[in-house]
Amino acid sequence: MAAPSPALEEFQKLAKEKDALEAEIKGLHEYLTEEGMPGVSGSLIDEEGFPRGDLDLYAIRKARNRLACAQTDHMEVMKKIEKALVLIHSGSRVSVPRATPALRGDQEMDDAADTAAPAEAQAVMPSPPFALIDEVAEGSPAQAAGLVLGDQICSFGGISRLDTGDLNACFAAIQQLVPRSAGTALEVIVLRGNPPARVPLQLTPRQWAGRGLLGCHMAPKTE
Repeated sequence: MAAPSPALEEFQKLAKEKDALEAEIKGLHEYLTEEGMPGVSGSLIDEEGFPRGDLDLYAIRKARNRLACAQTDHMEVMKKIEKALVLIHSGSRVSVPRATPALRGDQEMDDAADTAAPAEAQAVMPSPPFALIDEVAEGSPAQAAGLVLGDQICSFGGISRLDTGDLNACFAAIQQLVPRSAGTALEVIVLRGNPPARVPLQLTPRQWAGRGLLGCHMAPKTE
């Protein structure tokens, strides 16, 4: 049995790191949002401007700082995973030199492969982003799904700029999709970070303590 390639070993290592970070992020989020806690960004002072005496302020600040660091680390790991996947796929292609000139049938197969390559690349690349997340409410379905400020929406429940053709059509389709998808997970593809990395998320529209079914605001991205 052949030993795994260095690229595959790196991918497996990164996948374990990703899972560990996601578990840590989930635990920190649950700790900060449990009953009586101020949440991820809630105030730590009372109405008179004094530190709240009912909270362990040191532990909360420490958890918030670690949560921010873990989210940043997760973003970096996702970028590395993207690169590792590219290496794995490129390494799986085998080039066989020909000893004699190619026959007509071989040429036709090469032409077909050349034609299919751009289509394959287009299938794995996300659609151009049509919206920018500029607000995520605490405790909302959007926050639970992992959406963060600055995320660029490429696809929302299958709705993309490639399919609809323009921004208005994207937003109109989402307005129709969300109410009828309450309780059902929708795949959301975003670009995150710089350089941007493709991040798939699962967002379930539902009733919560705030307004709407998502708890986030999407601004049209015209650039």
